[in-house]
Amino acid sequence: MSGSGKSEFSKPVYARPRSLVDVKTHFCPGCHHGTIHKIVAECIDRYEVREKTIGVACVGCAVFLYDYIDVDVVEAPQGRAHAVATGVKRAQAAK
Repeated sequence: MSGSGKSEFSKPVYARPRSLVDVKTHFCPGCHHGTIHKIVAECIDRYEVREKTIGVACVGCAVFLYDYIDVDVVEAPQGRAHAVATGVKRAQAAK
């Protein structure tokens, strides 16, 4: 123990990424969407690209990306997320 009375084990080992919105998840137990959102938010923060990021989510539970990560998100039809992302990238490059 240190002089302050706190053990070295009381230090936080994890902090919520700034880009990850502080809301309760609605995903089913055992679902990996929450883990993926955390990893994506950590990468957005690490590379400091939040203001430049546009998410593309297809239908299904992935569409709730806009509830969990603090970036602009566009929804895409089933199986068309890659095509929509390509269109978004080209539209942004044309500016």
